Amino acid sequence: MKIDIAILISVISVLSALFYSARNSKKQDYSDVEKKAIETATINVKLDSIGNDVKDIKYDITAVKREVTSLTERMIIVEQKTKSAHHRIDELVGTEERKE
Repeated sequence: MKIDIAILISVISVLSALFYSARNSKKQDYSDVEKKAIETATINVKLDSIGNDVKDIKYDITAVKREVTSLTERMIIVEQKTKSAHHRIDELVGTEERKE
């Protein structure tokens, strides 16, 4: 059985093609994994940043709530004092009208 040179070259070519395609496939798989790892790391960093921003916003909202509560209490006191002052002014005006 004599193997023709053409068949031998064809077999070697096919084996070479299979070898190089498998090697290239492994490189491509590694490249895909590397890209996914970079994307995942980027997403994690962004999520951490968003989480920190949310914590800051919660802290700011708590501070604003305290300020609003304080201002509400102060406003109530001012309203009471204004009401008292109006009563005193009305009394003074009433006594002035009686004198005339």
